[in-house]
Amino acid sequence: MKISHILVPTDFSPFSDLAIQNAAFFCKVFDAQLTLAHILTLGEVNALTSEPGNPWENVIQAIQNDMQQEYNKNSSGCQLGKKPILEVLVGEPAEEIVKFAEESQVDMIIMGTHGRTGLASIFLGSVTVDVIKRTCIPVTVIKCLSALH
Repeated sequence: MKISHILVPTDFSPFSDLAIQNAAFFCKVFDAQLTLAHILTLGEVNALTSEPGNPWENVIQAIQNDMQQEYNKNSSGCQLGKKPILEVLVGEPAEEIVKFAEESQVDMIIMGTHGRTGLASIFLGSVTVDVIKRTCIPVTVIKCLSALH
């Protein structure tokens, strides 16, 4: 199996940090492209863009800046010279992750066991479970014990 493109959905949680750390390592080993994607629900988009003077372009730029900082903090220089692709998607998170991965010919998805909502499910977060159920693309799930305590 050739791995040339890895996707990490991020919600800026400790679980996402660990997923980025692992993905950066895999990208170095396989010389693969890394894409970070943050998914906003329609409600979040409406709330963020309803503020006066905060057009959609500003929202996207702010999120991409946050993703770049998250990557810089967690990549440990694994991909010197290669920049991650930074995507902001809108919709239902699991659906958008799978749709993007399939349309972009992603070879592997790496994500945390849980997201910013924490223990939505006792074993795996609901978005992670939904992604696994909806795609045939390999999904590597990263567990972060310290964030569970």
